[in-house]
Amino acid sequence: MRSYICLAWIGVLTASLTLPTGCRKPEIKVYDVDKGSIDPPRALAQPSAASAAAEPIAWTPSPQWKSLPPTQFRKGNYVFSDKAGTAEITVTAFPGDTGGLLANANRWLRQASLPEISQEELDAITVEVDLDDRATAYVLDLKAKSAAEASNRIYAAVIPYQGQSWFFKMSGPFSTVKSQIPAFSVFLRGLKFGDEATSAGSIAEHNHGEHLGDLTFTAPSGWMESAGNSIRIASYSISKEGYPPADFSITSFPGDTGGLVANVNRWRGQIGLAPWSPEKVAAATRILKNPAGLEFKVFELKPESDAEKTVSEEWIRVAIMEQGGKSFFFKLKGDAVLVDLQRDEFTALLQSVHFSHEGHNH
Repeated sequence: MRSYICLAWIGVLTASLTLPTGCRKPEIKVYDVDKGSIDPPRALAQPSAASAAAEPIAWTPSPQWKSLPPTQFRKGNYVFSDKAGTAEITVTAFPGDTGGLLANANRWLRQASLPEISQEELDAITVEVDLDDRATAYVLDLKAKSAAEASNRIYAAVIPYQGQSWFFKMSGPFSTVKSQIPAFSVFLRGLKFGDEATSAGSIAEHNHGEHLGDLTFTAPSGWMESAGNSIRIASYSISKEGYPPADFSITSFPGDTGGLVANVNRWRGQIGLAPWSPEKVAAATRILKNPAGLEFKVFELKPESDAEKTVSEEWIRVAIMEQGGKSFFFKLKGDAVLVDLQRDEFTALLQSVHFSHEGHNH
């Protein structure tokens, strides 16, 4: 019998980074928020504005995935790379059932040099996920029975919809694919169907030209800018003798990235703390409004009980700002002592944040 699961929303937000201090004057930093690497929600086929609007499904790719140009068959085309290798994430659609679920699963297994499976084995590993009242995804995790880290793995969802089969497929090295299953689950849960897909395509087309302006802030004295990565708007390292460097990052993503509770609990999990209830998250929320009129939800995440203190010596101080249909995250993570010492500097940076040409569209 097939089992049912609910794929949890997880924020996919920031990869942590580390950064140093010294005697430096505060620096005013300006970042064009339109130059981020985050793709807007993309309709599944876009040969023209009219056909893009007519597509029945739309989605938002994970910010961790690099976009590649669509091909003749790939309506969505992405890659994710780590030390183990590169995983491909693709979206395709074909009329009918294309031979059925078993035929497709075995075709993918052959492509990955993995042994084929029987109908009984397929039934045992297939998970049905109700995405909404109009669409069900059949999720498959195809891997060798004695999977080695270097072996191939395929994680895919097949969605029959409006007379077509839609294939959302991730394939690559075992550990690379494993690391992206949470992001892939969020990807699936974010799919829009029917009229919602048309609206999402229209919103994406509109937002692609939206320009909040230049994100400007003053970096505290002693914070050293670091290279960061493609996800981050800005990265800094804060150092103090005797402690590992603390990491500060600014990131931005479309929408609410899964919601406040999911994001807070993801960060708590990063430092080994148990999740909070929605009521606890609400009670812990501190609101800061800066001179530019921007509002931040600020959280201090740290071990409080004796049991928690044995698990983690790190704190996270983080602020969330929602602006222009995006969520901005200002996050400081590091040793408890060092993060605590930077309380005033963190607040001062938030107070300095503004958009130099807020509301400009082009």
